Amino acid sequence: MPVRGLDHYHIDTLDLAGTIAFYRDVLGMTLGDRPAFDIPGAWMCVDGHAVIHVNEVGEAKAGETGPLDHVAFEADDFESMCGRLRRFGVSYEVVDSRPRRPLRQVYLRDPNFVRIELGFRGA
Repeated sequence: MPVRGLDHYHIDTLDLAGTIAFYRDVLGMTLGDRPAFDIPGAWMCVDGHAVIHVNEVGEAKAGETGPLDHVAFEADDFESMCGRLRRFGVSYEVVDSRPRRPLRQVYLRDPNFVRIELGFRGA
């Protein structure tokens, strides 16, 4: 199976401090180590794994799915998955290696316009 499990979900917020406080204080998550991206944000962790990625955005950013930016899955077999997406006529974008993380990512949209990230570690 190319998709192995849920990795994280990403939300955009107008209130970074309040969002951090909610996930930390109410749900008991910890603030994790996050790469130095160009936009302020936080990674909220459970058992050391960043399960929620948060970006602070301005009011001008209106995502197609509201504050939910994307849902990320861990996946295997990059070439096979890209072939599968092509066979089904699904448009996608490949992003190679983010800062500090050897990762190949594929972004696509589901039929509801929810952005999906497939992460291939070591690909």
